[in-house]
Amino acid sequence: MEDLLKEEVIKLEGELTKLKTAVEYIETAKISIESASKIINTILELKKEFDELSDKAYSIIDKLNKVDFPTRMDRIDSKLLTVSTEIQEIKSWIETGDKALKMEMKAFSKNVLSVTNDNKNKIINRIDKQSREIKANRLGIMIAIIFIVALGVLFYLNIL
Repeated sequence: MEDLLKEEVIKLEGELTKLKTAVEYIETAKISIESASKIINTILELKKEFDELSDKAYSIIDKLNKVDFPTRMDRIDSKLLTVSTEIQEIKSWIETGDKALKMEMKAFSKNVLSVTNDNKNKIINRIDKQSREIKANRLGIMIAIIFIVALGVLFYLNIL
């Protein structure tokens, strides 16, 4: 009976060893399942973020598809052409004004030079006239002084 008991104990120990291995395997599987669950949750969160990002990308693509680039570029090109034409017109207007201003400046310069020369000639003629008058006045004064001195000498000498 003892042998039978020993045999049963050995069988029981074998079964316990198997049970221990199975429990360890179950615990390892449980840890693996928990890790897998966390990974799956992370993947689900990433998928959700990817879906949101994908929706935004599709929205942007839809907006870009709705933009009529050829028409917009044609309008921009037309506006650029209009601006270029206006710039050319302004340039032409400035050049015309510049030429007119130069002509007016030349005419004004000639006019000022002419008036200056006329005034210079008038001043020179006036100075010449005044110079002759001064010389005539000096001559008259000299003659008057000589006459007075001569009269004075004649009275002094009692000739008169």
